[in-house]
Amino acid sequence: MQSFFEHEARAGDLREILSYNLDEYGEKITDRDYAENLARKIESNYARIRELIKKHAPEWPVDKMDPVERAILVLGICELTDPEKDVPVNVAINEAIELAKTYGDESSGKFINGVLNAVAHDKTVNPKSETQKSK
Repeated sequence: MQSFFEHEARAGDLREILSYNLDEYGEKITDRDYAENLARKIESNYARIRELIKKHAPEWPVDKMDPVERAILVLGICELTDPEKDVPVNVAINEAIELAKTYGDESSGKFINGVLNAVAHDKTVNPKSETQKSK
């Protein structure tokens, strides 16, 4: 989460930020490969993820959005549009909501829940997410 927040708050190269954080704090991270894979997915789908945020949170300009909420949405939408086979949609959404409650403000959990639920039910999103919903 730290690396994705830094990327959203200060820009910069996501993989460089992640590499630095993994080297610096890596002993606390149990699945380095998962973090690196997620960063690759975010990089390759970043424009589409931002478009989905714009579509499902139209009253909140993406660039003006709180960087913590934006980072959580980027992570959550990435997990919904290009899911791991062992992470059901509801688990991805619930994890994002918990991150929002921990790192955001009092309304962040509801906001994240609303946007991610809208993305999860968006029929134009990657069909892989449809197969995950049925589990």
